[in-house]
Amino acid sequence: MVNLDETDLKILKELIKNSNLPIKELASTVNLSVSPIYERIKKLEANKIITSYTAILDLEKLDYNLVVFMQIKLIRHQEEIFEEFAAYISTLEEVIEATFTAGEFDVLLKILLKDMNGYHNFVLHKISKLSIIDNVKSSFAMQSITGKNFYIKPNNLY
Repeated sequence: MVNLDETDLKILKELIKNSNLPIKELASTVNLSVSPIYERIKKLEANKIITSYTAILDLEKLDYNLVVFMQIKLIRHQEEIFEEFAAYISTLEEVIEATFTAGEFDVLLKILLKDMNGYHNFVLHKISKLSIIDNVKSSFAMQSITGKNFYIKPNNLY
């Protein structure tokens, strides 16, 4: 584990808010000069604390209006089944997050679709093809508390 100091955490919080922030502006916000900020960012990247940079999209403007949380129970708890499921799910562009869980179900998927017809097609043509699935339950997001964009809020970083 990499030890992060308060300055590193400030840098991460600012980059979470805007990963495209110019280093000069970031340095001003964190109260350091440009060179130390640059070195700290490179260290965070080298230590895989920062693994990538991304753009946050306004999904409604792209006509993606349906977020589905799909709870999936697999037929058995075997390594091969989990691997097969993970390999297949990683090929589906609609799946924006997949997490193996413990409890009533084995996997939680977060799926982004245009509409209910997209959901129907996803279930019928993609999920139902997997014979290793025992049961599927879906919940539909009505409104996101964090807004229409999906990201980690900076105040969640400790």
